[in-house]
Amino acid sequence: MHNFSHAGKYFLPGLAIIFGVILIDQYTKWLVIETTLRLHGPDSAGFIDWLTTQKKIEFFFNEREHFKYIVLTPFLSFVMVWNQGISFGLFDSNSSHLSMIFIAVSLVISSMMVIWLALNTKKPVAIALGLIIGGALANVMDRVRFDAVVDFIDFHLQDYHWPAFNVADSCIVIGAGILMIRTFLDKEKT
Repeated sequence: MHNFSHAGKYFLPGLAIIFGVILIDQYTKWLVIETTLRLHGPDSAGFIDWLTTQKKIEFFFNEREHFKYIVLTPFLSFVMVWNQGISFGLFDSNSSHLSMIFIAVSLVISSMMVIWLALNTKKPVAIALGLIIGGALANVMDRVRFDAVVDFIDFHLQDYHWPAFNVADSCIVIGAGILMIRTFLDKEKT
């Protein structure tokens, strides 16, 4: 039986994680696009201006040649990728209808997870849900503003490249991992 007397105990910390993930994700995208990868072109926008300005993907496609590839280590680079699919480039398509479906699905699932967060009584679950919701909403912000998600982290081993991703994708994966581990541990106890 679920103990609802402690429901909501971790709701505010979960919300803080959501907003923290969104802020960190958007800041890293701004940092990489506007200050790290841009070779030349218009002056970089400040973070708040960049966050509140809507520039559709066509603007960036026209500016695509102004971005560079930066090798950080033998296995990690920064690269500019516009992902019109879901995490890690799955279902990448330039269809605006598909983008609207991804936005709608992300918002519905995030809403259900916010309800789960409000009813939750366990700290690890709140952390996991905060990471997943924050990551999903950060990528939704990209879709609404740009019609695509900004991906820039490129892990590779020689010529094999994992699909480019971003901080939001990382948070979603980490959150899902925490939920899976938590589920496994709960089953072990019973």
